[in-house]
Amino acid sequence: MKKLKFTLWSLYYRFYLAPFSYLRVCLNGKQRESLRTLRELKDKYKGKRCFVLGNGPSLSKEDVEKLRNEVTFASNRIYKMFAVTDWRPTYFGMSDEGVAKPEDCVELSKLDCAVKFYLSEGYWAFKKIAGNSCYIHSWWQRKYLKKPGFSLDLCKGIYSIATVTYVLIQIAVWMGFTEIYLLGCDNSYRVERNKDGSIVTHNDRKSYFGNQGKLEANVGSSWECNIAYEYAEKFSREHDFRIYNATRGGMLEAFERKNLDEVLASGGESK
Repeated sequence: MKKLKFTLWSLYYRFYLAPFSYLRVCLNGKQRESLRTLRELKDKYKGKRCFVLGNGPSLSKEDVEKLRNEVTFASNRIYKMFAVTDWRPTYFGMSDEGVAKPEDCVELSKLDCAVKFYLSEGYWAFKKIAGNSCYIHSWWQRKYLKKPGFSLDLCKGIYSIATVTYVLIQIAVWMGFTEIYLLGCDNSYRVERNKDGSIVTHNDRKSYFGNQGKLEANVGSSWECNIAYEYAEKFSREHDFRIYNATRGGMLEAFERKNLDEVLASGGESK
């Protein structure tokens, strides 16, 4: 039954909500504004490094505090970290309109950051979040699980394969970053959907940082994320940028591991 509901929702989103949302973005001027923003950001940080944060259980207050002077990208319910830290991300992104619940929109509207990135096809949900928004046309994700793509021209569109982290990596490359460090990308979930559609619960795991209660029941698909990450690693080695995994622990092994403290101690380009 859960697999049937998931399939029906995907079809409803793909063939009704997504085209309608994209049309709204085109007609209300948001597309024109977003393209202007994207052009202004092109290669703004050429040759520098950045940090892309996931919301995995390894993400800690202590680590995000260390990133105050770095350019950071964060996503989804990162606002749940704000109660314990003064750190705020430089850029924010959301690709899953299902995450934009009313309470999430209220909290994310309070986030003051340079730009908040969304997919045009989810406009009907993301428009409720206040702030400097930038909408990017996306190519439907599930089709690209079999044949992944990586966009080098965000003015044309972006690939939204499996995880918002993949979207943020493409945005970072568009901005010119050549060293991208992932943090809090554990790539494991308490409740997971396997490739055959079956769902399994790992009672010894958590999905998110902190105590996020009922959110732990959300279903994740690490095998889909692995497709995106493995392609990103291959693509990066062919296009003069690198992605490193500075997550403490976790199950993401597609990228070379780096120790966060050693990376920060080594200096490098920041803000």
